[in-house]
Amino acid sequence: MGELPESEAAEFASRRALAPYRPSPKLVAAVEYARILRRPLLLRGAPGSGKTRLAEAVAYELYAEDWESHFFSWYIKSTTKAREGLYEYDHLGRLRDIEARRGGGDSAPMPPKTKYRTFGPMGEAFQSSTPGQPAVLLIDEIDKADIDFPNDLLRELEEQRFEIPDTKESIKAAHPPITIVTSNDEKELPNAFLRRCVFFYIDFPGPELLLEIAQVNARRLELEHQKPLPDGWLEKVVEQFQGLYQRMQANPNTEKLPSTSELLDWLRVLYYYFLTGQSAAPPLTDGELPHAEVLLKSLSDLQSNRQPDA
Repeated sequence: MGELPESEAAEFASRRALAPYRPSPKLVAAVEYARILRRPLLLRGAPGSGKTRLAEAVAYELYAEDWESHFFSWYIKSTTKAREGLYEYDHLGRLRDIEARRGGGDSAPMPPKTKYRTFGPMGEAFQSSTPGQPAVLLIDEIDKADIDFPNDLLRELEEQRFEIPDTKESIKAAHPPITIVTSNDEKELPNAFLRRCVFFYIDFPGPELLLEIAQVNARRLELEHQKPLPDGWLEKVVEQFQGLYQRMQANPNTEKLPSTSELLDWLRVLYYYFLTGQSAAPPLTDGELPHAEVLLKSLSDLQSNRQPDA
């Protein structure tokens, strides 16, 4: 790919902590709709399509090197309850302090109840967000939770506030955070929740965008390790990946299509072997699929698509 221009190298040097992200124009527009309407952006799509990383990219676009100070992430599990994202109250800790004072004859006043209250990611985002510096909140894989979980957040998302009965506090966002909610389509979400969201489905990228995504990540590798790839090699990698994707898409027995994320993993493995001198990185041979285990994630898919090593 050749040497990077000095200005481009400086840009990538500043982004080393966060891998480059290249959204489609339609996805950029969907983020803007959510900002205008002050509603969450619900992203659906296959695992590995870049849903989670969008929130980080938005925070970086707004705040550059200080993006992590404005970014709040809530990773949902099957046991997650809505209140955990807002606040938690340490009832046992307060009870222990009360008993300790009674048993020891301590006449010092009890600490304020707010000492036992901690905020979750959504509560922190509400408090951090301002009109001039809106916070970015990621609610990741909401479909993993109980079916009632999205409905338990309706008021908070609508009114941008919540109550803490234990401390009699009312927390209201000075400005709605930019909220990005992701779903892997494991279960349907309630209509009442969907009504409050802007919706976008991340499709598998077309040839031009896929090449652009690969190029920007390859440049990052070249900058980090100071070893450029031969001209035309990356285009061959993307072409071979697209061919694999299309064959697997046409095969009714395919168990899992490779995603954009797996393309980037494959690119990193290929570059590693080039970097360490184990490969001269010539154009890939037609029909050859080196390091197929990075792309194919089931025995059936491996047996159907992996070719013998050249």
